[in-house]
Amino acid sequence: MLRVMLVHSGPVILPELGESLGRYTQKVLVRRGVEIRLNARVKRMTENSVFLVDGVQIPCRTLVWTAGTVPSPLISSLSCVKQQGRIVVNQFLRVPDWPDVWAVGDCAFVPDIRNPGKSHPPTAQHAIREGKVVAQNIAAVLLGCRLKPFSFRTIGLLASIGRRTGVARIFGFNFSGFFAWWMWRTIYLSKLPGLDKKIRVAFDWTLDLLFPKDVCAVYDLDHSRDSEKDNIQLAAVEASEACPLVERV
Repeated sequence: MLRVMLVHSGPVILPELGESLGRYTQKVLVRRGVEIRLNARVKRMTENSVFLVDGVQIPCRTLVWTAGTVPSPLISSLSCVKQQGRIVVNQFLRVPDWPDVWAVGDCAFVPDIRNPGKSHPPTAQHAIREGKVVAQNIAAVLLGCRLKPFSFRTIGLLASIGRRTGVARIFGFNFSGFFAWWMWRTIYLSKLPGLDKKIRVAFDWTLDLLFPKDVCAVYDLDHSRDSEKDNIQLAAVEASEACPLVERV
């Protein structure tokens, strides 16, 4: 019997989407048979078990670890000012200690000028726009023009929770169910490079809506070979027991 358990350190899963959507997701997963442990942290793991901080041991065969992103190890070796392990930059995405160095994306701690004391989250929608602004500012420095401060408000966050069900928070409004899942797919489709790829993926996704899933089993080739050898050896033993002449030869 397949047993799926989700361990989360907080009081509700998907905290980025808010408590309401997080609890909705929990209810959906529980209805599907997923066990959820909240306010729990993993202390260590072995090949066949996971041990929580409170001493609970969870036997497992497959472990999927989703602990978020961390900056490149190279960042920790730099002597500039860092916060939360990321390089601190000013509103122009410039490193104050090194005026000729710029930082964006996961490695940068970008201040939010709309909310003093806070930073922009290291997500793709922010990183893409940071890259455009930093390119403009580098060109502005070379041309002696005025720099542009980075300012961007998160458009939204979306997540698929399987079986054509999703959750989304767009401009402060919550969506869930099939419509949220459809928005999630549509946005990802729009981000694909090239019209040909968009058409191919859209066609494939349309077929997925019309026909049942094509389920296939993937086996370990080495394990299959070992099993085949065992079957051959077993057949040889059975043959020898059935015919004593085989042993004499």
